[in-house]
Amino acid sequence: SSSSSSSSTTTEATATTTSICIGRDPRPSGIRLADAFCRGVESVDGVQAKYTDLATTPSMFAFCRSNSLDCDAGVMVTASHLPEDRNGFKFFTRNNGGLTKADVEILAESACAVARSWYDLGILPQTSGYGAVYCSHFVKYMPLYMESLRTAIYAEVSSTTETTTTTAPSASASASTLPLDGLRVVLNAGNGAGYFFNQVLQECGADVSHSIHLTPDGTFPEKTGVPNPEYQPMIEETIQACRDCNADIGIMLDTDADRCGFIVPSIGTGISADSSADSSSSRTYEALNRNRLIALLGVIFSSTSPGCTIVTDSVTSEGLAKFLQNDLGLNHVRYLKGYANVIGKAKELTESGQALAEVAIETSGHCAMRENGYLDDGTYTAVKVVGLLARLKMQNGGQGQGDGDNDEQSSLLSLISDLEELDEVKELRFETTDGSLETTKKNFHILQSIVEKECEKRTDWTLDEENLEGVRVRTGNDDDNNGFFMLRVSLHDPVISLQIEARSTQSAVESVARPLIEKIEECTTIEHLDVGVLKSYVN
Repeated sequence: SSSSSSSSTTTEATATTTSICIGRDPRPSGIRLADAFCRGVESVDGVQAKYTDLATTPSMFAFCRSNSLDCDAGVMVTASHLPEDRNGFKFFTRNNGGLTKADVEILAESACAVARSWYDLGILPQTSGYGAVYCSHFVKYMPLYMESLRTAIYAEVSSTTETTTTTAPSASASASTLPLDGLRVVLNAGNGAGYFFNQVLQECGADVSHSIHLTPDGTFPEKTGVPNPEYQPMIEETIQACRDCNADIGIMLDTDADRCGFIVPSIGTGISADSSADSSSSRTYEALNRNRLIALLGVIFSSTSPGCTIVTDSVTSEGLAKFLQNDLGLNHVRYLKGYANVIGKAKELTESGQALAEVAIETSGHCAMRENGYLDDGTYTAVKVVGLLARLKMQNGGQGQGDGDNDEQSSLLSLISDLEELDEVKELRFETTDGSLETTKKNFHILQSIVEKECEKRTDWTLDEENLEGVRVRTGNDDDNNGFFMLRVSLHDPVISLQIEARSTQSAVESVARPLIEKIEECTTIEHLDVGVLKSYVN
């Protein structure tokens, strides 16, 4: 069998007990890694590999959960938002979701042991040649996943809660039945695996004629590089694309489409009644991501599941906590960074009966919802947001958000206007110059001790005793300040991250950066830590 970008070498079908489905993102190394993995699978008695070519991380998990597909496990070959020269595997099982850290460590140790023995014996592993993958079956499962998203959009726009029994009309349904009819949407797929979502939006009636970077290309040739919804160049590029066509909303997906961000019109930037896509818009646009996205999802679920719980990572703002708890009446659980941690906590709370955790989300845009089986899926998050926008438009006589007099009723940003946001939001990363994780952790513990002691002395630093990751400090002497800073060790690199939120740059420098620099320079036990970015920030 063959696909547009790779071929499969199929093996003879035999009686099997376990099927593993393998997909990949567009990185050129993905085909070779998929071939190697499939060859390993096929070497085990009673196990067969199914290769589905280009796919997304959430789709691979969805295939495992499907009753209509014979997939006991799934593997996604991807490095997500990491540089193009990196690649790896994400693992899923039918019943338990992703593998645990301990599971992955066992796999890595076993692989290293085999690789060492092969090296010692002078054995080279077999390959299928350029662009080919060895497997029992070449399958095309992505259309089934696309259909599930179309169904979800129809259910969302009609406010149907029983999404599992709602069926979308065929793709050729009349325009009057299309849920996104009249919405102009710009999808920036960033040359990643999420390009297919443009077709889903189009089949639901959206005008997607101005979407960008829909051709999968793992070399990521655009100047914005590897797609990352938090990355400012991707945000700015999507803003411009939205301005060029008077878009109602822009959607940004990362490489494997398991997280997203949005671009929306600012409140009060109305346009003329003729919102033609042929002329540049007078609207201004801004990002709806990070704390804003979490707040908007809180608005959605405060209506459908009042009093539910939202689980987030550790770096969310003080203002978000107040908005979720005080304004929306929701329960906010701030947990550890890492989407697996956040999702695991949400599952734990719900399954134990301690809370009904409807959403598990990182500020990065990784979002999993209980109604979707706690699958972190950027395209499903987009379904919820675009569905809300379509409902708002219908409620306001068909006008889109930002359209003049209907701003306050139809703007997504107006729904979160009570969210307190600080002007200065900054992340500074201190690299360990010897590249050692051990040195990084040692330096962090020294910094943690320094900060905790300073909290006992300073009246404007209050240690967050409930924080579960790193060290988090609230800044200021009054409830209206809502500033904080947080130090933690990076999940992936020998780096210590400093997250700062403050009323202004000057406030951040005077209340956080300068005091930290002074204490670091006084300390003689911190070694191999480059704090040049902090000094530059102060200056």
